[in-house]
Amino acid sequence: MSRSTLLPDAGELSLDCIKADRNTITVVVHAAHPAAKCPQCDSPSTRVHGHYQRKLADLPWNGIAVYLQLRTRGFFCVAEGCGQRIFTERLSHTVMPHGRRTRRLKQVLDWISLALGGAAGSRLAGKIGILASGDTLLRQLRRMNMVSGPSPRVLGIDDWAWCKGRRYGSILCDLERGRVVELLPDRDVETVTQWLWLHPGIEVISRDRASVFAQAARRAAPQAVQVAARWHLLHNLIEAFQRVLETRHGELRQAAQIVMEERPATEPVCVVTAHPKSSSTGHESQVRSNRCRRMERYEALMALIRQGMSRREAARRMGMNRLTVGRWVDAGSFPERQQRRRKSTGDGYARLSGAALSGRMS
Repeated sequence: MSRSTLLPDAGELSLDCIKADRNTITVVVHAAHPAAKCPQCDSPSTRVHGHYQRKLADLPWNGIAVYLQLRTRGFFCVAEGCGQRIFTERLSHTVMPHGRRTRRLKQVLDWISLALGGAAGSRLAGKIGILASGDTLLRQLRRMNMVSGPSPRVLGIDDWAWCKGRRYGSILCDLERGRVVELLPDRDVETVTQWLWLHPGIEVISRDRASVFAQAARRAAPQAVQVAARWHLLHNLIEAFQRVLETRHGELRQAAQIVMEERPATEPVCVVTAHPKSSSTGHESQVRSNRCRRMERYEALMALIRQGMSRREAARRMGMNRLTVGRWVDAGSFPERQQRRRKSTGDGYARLSGAALSGRMS
């Protein structure tokens, strides 16, 4: 194994010896440079004040825990006017100040905690010989320095669910870069307003029809143009179109009958059962199957009525409630079931309007 692989940084450390027992390996090292720079004035110094030992956890070797026994030094600062009289040497490529793990071990733990979190990350780390509890990984994850880029120019705001139907937060995305910028703990006006104040330079805000985000944008980013999110425009348009079609089953049936009569007999006919959500899931297949059974019962009932049978007798013959029979007969055509509308998760959702269709919010 090469020297640069054995030690975290061969330019900062020199190897003295290696001690091994049954469960651990201890690598004894010392600082390689004869001088060190003052952390306050950045002046080099060779006046040694004293020595002390540091024990650092390092990457394991084949599942065996490895520790660095580092002999490091304290120095006198020789610069005039510097308030730092005594300082310890910094090994920036090996370990952070006051750290108990090498930088390369900390980086590996960061990767594990980002991918798996606390408990699962701790189990994986134990399998490869790194001792770290789930709480330790979570604390390290909270202290991690996230790289914050410039304020987004085109910002997307929407809500997200901590617990669906009970507690919601706000998600803010940079729509030009296609990444999440921030997750806010709630969707209150004050919380969103404070975030917008701290991130000036936003030119466009894409949002849903919730009044919370509109008020926050008017307060903290009045220069930004507010537009309706494309997904909400299409979703609202589809729902509105479905509601219109659900009340026009008779007209649709007559139009389909006219088309079928005008079609040449030799032309193949493709019958499609329209449904608001045309997905091939098991639930949708069950819905279509139930509709076919109701259609068969309706045709059988109307055949009895056309033969002159009373509604009461037809209800007894079909095993149906008299009120249902009366409602079906009075409908004049097959009565489609109304689709249940799901409640929106956003506060203040409004109906589709001309302003939304134009893509511009007032």
